[in-house]
Amino acid sequence: MEGKARFTPSQARPLPGWQTGGLPGLGIRYLLLLTTLTLYSLIVLGGAVRATGASLACPDWPLCGGSVLPPLERLVLIEYAHRLLAAVVGVLVVASAVVALWRHRQRPLLAWGAAMAVPLVGAQALIGREAVMQEMPAPLRAAHLGMALLTLAALVVATASAWGVRPRVGGLALAAALAVLALNLVGSFVANLGAGLAYSDWPLFEGRLVPASHHWGQLHYAHRLLAAVVGVGLLALAWQARRYGRWALSLSVFALLLYGAQVMVGAANVWLRLATPARIAHLALAAAVWAVLLLLAAGAWGREGQREEAGHARRIGARP
Repeated sequence: MEGKARFTPSQARPLPGWQTGGLPGLGIRYLLLLTTLTLYSLIVLGGAVRATGASLACPDWPLCGGSVLPPLERLVLIEYAHRLLAAVVGVLVVASAVVALWRHRQRPLLAWGAAMAVPLVGAQALIGREAVMQEMPAPLRAAHLGMALLTLAALVVATASAWGVRPRVGGLALAAALAVLALNLVGSFVANLGAGLAYSDWPLFEGRLVPASHHWGQLHYAHRLLAAVVGVGLLALAWQARRYGRWALSLSVFALLLYGAQVMVGAANVWLRLATPARIAHLALAAAVWAVLLLLAAGAWGREGQREEAGHARRIGARP
């Protein structure tokens, strides 16, 4: 009709927290998403390896008992599945980095996030090999987990850039993510040094608020105290995220809910005397919280997000 403004696709406004201009092709987006999810699955399977006691079912590396095809035994198959999935992750990480550096160098977070995952996953594999050769000492187990989480961080940042997810919550999200990383590493020592049942109750410590001092008990106590600090930090993050739009608030609340579930599964570890499903679920939730917090923090890293945000604001301001 004459005199009525015509709607054009360029007038559509994206959801808060998303930047849609200049996104790369679907190929790299789905490749990075697949790589990230596969690595997350590897971390969860690694938790199953630890929880079932399958870590030394294959006493050598990269073969299993000197053979490419392992014996058909339950623990051996769990450990061997972990190694096969690790090989798949390695291929996906290298493929993602090659495509990102070849086709998308103009997007620094995407390109360098994908590229950084290559040495990180390589270091993770070498640490895993050394852990097997040294019969799984606790420091190497913790380093193996830490390197896996750092690799996941690089991939989450690259994937967030590829899909245009930029909640831009910033510093508090990054601080919370680093606190969760520290909590995971301390938790690894608790699990691998046999301190998981240093106290038989939860949330108290043998009925006390402040426990009696002994070596493994202090480590377990530190883990619970750090968990409380992280919980407070996530509450503060959810409160702050209200100012950054619906998408940022939703992600921060999701991280808080995941963390609440992780805490309760941690309590179940004590109540159920380290039942295998509870141990696996505890690590799976911990890695998920880490990934969501990195997604929240990714928008504040580097100048790429600032340039995109400024360009988006100019485009909106230029509209009649």
